[in-house]
Amino acid sequence: MKVWGAIIGAAILAVVLTLGLAACADRGNNPNPRDMNFEIAQFAIIDYGDVENGIEDATTETEMTFNSTMLNYSLMGGDRPFNQGDPGLRGMRWFDRFDFGKHLGFLFRQLNLTDDQKTAVRDLAKTFHTAMRPLVRQFYEANKTIMQEANTSRKAIVDQVKAGTLTREEAATKIKDLNQATRDKIKANPASQTIKTTMCAERDKLFAGVRAVLMGEQITKWDGWIAKLKDPCVP
Repeated sequence: MKVWGAIIGAAILAVVLTLGLAACADRGNNPNPRDMNFEIAQFAIIDYGDVENGIEDATTETEMTFNSTMLNYSLMGGDRPFNQGDPGLRGMRWFDRFDFGKHLGFLFRQLNLTDDQKTAVRDLAKTFHTAMRPLVRQFYEANKTIMQEANTSRKAIVDQVKAGTLTREEAATKIKDLNQATRDKIKANPASQTIKTTMCAERDKLFAGVRAVLMGEQITKWDGWIAKLKDPCVP
């Protein structure tokens, strides 16, 4: 009897520990709304303009590239801090040009959201980033050849410098013009326009979803904030 009692006790303890660990894991994945940090990247909204800024210009020293943190979506949508004062992110074109007026978290802090509202806007933001991630990759794939062609042209310019037929200053001017011409080609690419339309639709869906969970004065503040945003979706 003592043996069976010990076995049963051990089994009960194992079940309790398992349930406790599962509960802790669940809290880790879904933090208490009261403890929600609104300054994380999950609440920072990127748009087509940010994706365009993911293109890093060519120089006399480097080729034109697409920023890896944008391509891999390694910063956006997560729970790491995302603010203007982050020294680890400065120097990247898309981050340096990011409009922090689009960081929803800064507005949410002013709205006195209920716990249910906090959970709702968090889920909406997650859904938005899940939709945006593959679209960023599609943008890169759609314009990869255009950037490769630009790098071929850049190499020809750099080769002239090495041959002594072009000064470094003249080369820098030519590469600057090449960068702009390449950006114009990417913007005019029909595939880019299609992706832009889809990105804009996802953003509109997010904004409509957030507005739907707000009430009274919250909606007034939200509408005022939206009115001040630069809209990359307007031709």
